[in-house]
Amino acid sequence: MRVASIPRGGPKIKNDGGRPSSAAAFVGGFILGGLVVGTLGCVYAPQISKALAGADRKDLMRKLPKFIYDEEKALEKTRKILTEKIAQLNSAIDDVSAQLRTQETPNGAAVNSDELEAAI
Repeated sequence: MRVASIPRGGPKIKNDGGRPSSAAAFVGGFILGGLVVGTLGCVYAPQISKALAGADRKDLMRKLPKFIYDEEKALEKTRKILTEKIAQLNSAIDDVSAQLRTQETPNGAAVNSDELEAAI
């Protein structure tokens, strides 16, 4: 079995009629995109850091875009609703547990487990 060797300088990519290959287009787009995003980051980063520096939570929430602020409110509302639902579920579990305990007692009389141990 013979393994094809890669020529020195890397594999040669053939072009079709002078068009760059898809790999070359990808690399070029990647580099160009990196330069654009890096430039935008360098331009806007100082402005963002000045806006965030020295701002307390309420000021920060006012400075953030509206959709982020609304999302924070919605998240807090969801937390409150879930807390209420958990409390309802816990009380329902306690009620069912109490009903099962009374159904298991002999002759329908409520008997404490400590009283049963003392009677034996």
